[in-house]
Amino acid sequence: VLAGVDSWTFDAWKLAEVTQGHALSALAFYLMHREGLIAKFQIKPAVLARLLRALEAGYQPNPYHNATHAADVLQTLHVVIHGAGLHVHYLDRLGLLAAYFAAIVHDHNHPGLTNDFLITTNDMLAIRYNDKSPLENHHTASCFGLMALQPELDALAPLSQTEKSGFRKQVIEMVMGTDMKQHFGIMAHFNTLVCSETAPKPLDDKERMLSLQIALKVADIGHLGESLAVHKRWLAGLEEEFFNQGDRERDLGIPISPLFDRAKQGVSKSQVGFYDFVGLPLV
Repeated sequence: VLAGVDSWTFDAWKLAEVTQGHALSALAFYLMHREGLIAKFQIKPAVLARLLRALEAGYQPNPYHNATHAADVLQTLHVVIHGAGLHVHYLDRLGLLAAYFAAIVHDHNHPGLTNDFLITTNDMLAIRYNDKSPLENHHTASCFGLMALQPELDALAPLSQTEKSGFRKQVIEMVMGTDMKQHFGIMAHFNTLVCSETAPKPLDDKERMLSLQIALKVADIGHLGESLAVHKRWLAGLEEEFFNQGDRERDLGIPISPLFDRAKQGVSKSQVGFYDFVGLPLV
């Protein structure tokens, strides 16, 4: 299955099946080893393996936002980075490691609920992060917290303090960019910086980070470009997760979010609009 890791079409569900539910940790370790990142930064393989398994275990068994989704996003980001030539001028080796890590943790410990729901219900995550991207803040904080609280999982220990700071900054900014509330603002800014070079060079660090945010956003909805069967499986999971939240909203007596009411049409009936307004502009 990993032989197809460089392909634009990839079935993360199949990888999850052959790895007995460990698609994320298996793929992450494989890519980091193949790209020479483990050797470059003198990362201890056993520590990295334990960290990846722990991060994988930190994903809840949601219908959509689960560890297999993170594996799918990681694989798509890998293809986007190399297909767009971002590994030439936008990412040094530390940057590539951070980009992979951002994909690995981008939905870490996701509760299967939206930011709007967390804010409306005064969830502790919304309270902790003052209603500002509570999910995205939590994804990064939970993974870095894991390494801080369990030093035996700190695969980044061999990095210098400067490298750790740069790594952490990039991971946080890339993950924060996945908040759909920021989508159109990020896109509007990015479209003013369009470049058609085969291996483009960043104008400055701000533009570099913006492009990396876009790359992760593309990967986050990468199932739009998978085979129809794989895409439909992801879509079914997303729809069920939304319906589960709609059920909770109904039980709480609060307005049911659009497309979240299982008594009505869900996201599977709105894909044309999503392609037109979200997916295609990212191409």
